Amino acid sequence: MKPIKAPAHRELVKAYLKDKKFRRKIEAGVQRLRVIRQIIELREGTGLTQAELARRIGVSQPFIAKIENDEAGNLSLETLVRIVDALNGEIEIQIRAAKRAA
Repeated sequence: MKPIKAPAHRELVKAYLKDKKFRRKIEAGVQRLRVIRQIIELREGTGLTQAELARRIGVSQPFIAKIENDEAGNLSLETLVRIVDALNGEIEIQIRAAKRAA
């Protein structure tokens, strides 16, 4: 039997990335994951457990776990501020015009 050569991931997504809506969804997901990663790193850097952070902001530990596992749906700005404040961190937000394709 002849072996089947599977296409590389890059080749599979190339066509999809030409679709602007799909690409925007991917970019939004990547940005969301960056925020989650920063929350986790800040929490771990302060030595807090999920349960300790949850107590500080008045939510349950499973809620913090859902946030950190990207299972919480939309994370509100208010909740994000409470989390970062509890971790003695800072939030930096930039709003700018989108880059236009030439």
